[in-house]
Amino acid sequence: MTQAQIDFEKISRHLSSKASAPWTWLFYGDSITHGAAHTCGFRAFPEIFAERLRWEMRFLYDVVINTGISGQTTVQLLDENRYDWRVRRFKPDVVFILIGINDIVKLKDAEKFHANLLQLVRSVRSDGAIPILQTYGNILHVPENDTNMLRYEKLPEYNQLIRQTAAAESIILVDHEKHWNANAPDEKTLKLWLGEPIHPGGKGHLEMAKLIFETLNISDPASPCCNPVGTPFSLG
Repeated sequence: MTQAQIDFEKISRHLSSKASAPWTWLFYGDSITHGAAHTCGFRAFPEIFAERLRWEMRFLYDVVINTGISGQTTVQLLDENRYDWRVRRFKPDVVFILIGINDIVKLKDAEKFHANLLQLVRSVRSDGAIPILQTYGNILHVPENDTNMLRYEKLPEYNQLIRQTAAAESIILVDHEKHWNANAPDEKTLKLWLGEPIHPGGKGHLEMAKLIFETLNISDPASPCCNPVGTPFSLG
């Protein structure tokens, strides 16, 4: 059994018994994890996860923490003082990591990004938590914006490095890019999922949460978090 399978089984055991000791689930990343600005008042994917876990599934004493900060790169996530404050002091059982889209334009070094990501997931493991890696969903092509174009051109490469890290370190992977390619393949649909060219909107965050539920095998067609109705979630 691989380490990723062991981690999945551990999560499954916890989620199969409300008699188990409460867990702390932590989301660590940049503005997309933060849910900054472009959700326009709708819930970001960590908030939807919390609603599914703590209310719908009735794990009332589990704690869900979001320490994502807009503009962050792997450099900030690795900084020892910031890592202590944003991760280690909470003693999380699971840490969801989504990082890299700002490394493209700030670090500008794919090999360094890959090395940083390896160091980050190993730090999470060494602290006794289960790391879960995520790829990014797709972004819009905006030719007149140089920063956007750099992200647009490089994001598939960085997503592939995230996949490689997950495979090499035997880490559970939530592959948002694969899901978005399959379900929002055209610009019209993609615009419904995005709040602006690179940030998911309410619909995009819902799709991210739904894929986490499917990956962890906690999706339920009767769940409002998995199948909400009404604007904007009935679109697309």
